[in-house]
Amino acid sequence: MRGVASLVIHPDKALPATRGVVLYIEDNLPNLRLVERLLTHRPNVKLFSAIAREPRARAGPRAPPSLILLDLQLPDIPGPEVLERLQRDPATREIPVVVISADATLGQIDRLRAAGAREFLTKPLDVQRFFKLLDDILSNGHG
Repeated sequence: MRGVASLVIHPDKALPATRGVVLYIEDNLPNLRLVERLLTHRPNVKLFSAIAREPRARAGPRAPPSLILLDLQLPDIPGPEVLERLQRDPATREIPVVVISADATLGQIDRLRAAGAREFLTKPLDVQRFFKLLDDILSNGHG
């Protein structure tokens, strides 16, 4: 299992305004299952997932996601290229993108932020930081 956090979860109570649609672009099933499990603590947050080819197509029936979580190590398109495509597309450029990856060199983080990533979370996932970031973005209309 690549980068799965240990599950000692002590999340703060969800803010009443923490609600929205999260799209997680991830190819590793255990990592996806971890985020699914974490989001059970945020019942007003709906999770969709995609591998990478057409991330917008999986975001839900009618509304774009409120937040995109993006893994960097994808099988068909490198994560930085997915980020670039999301930033170029007028339909997704304003959606906050949080990169989740074990590739956490300072240079990599700086490049991704310069390319439009809102934040960078490392694997294994810091659960408290994940919840804080999620609550900040989803309770403030993209923070």
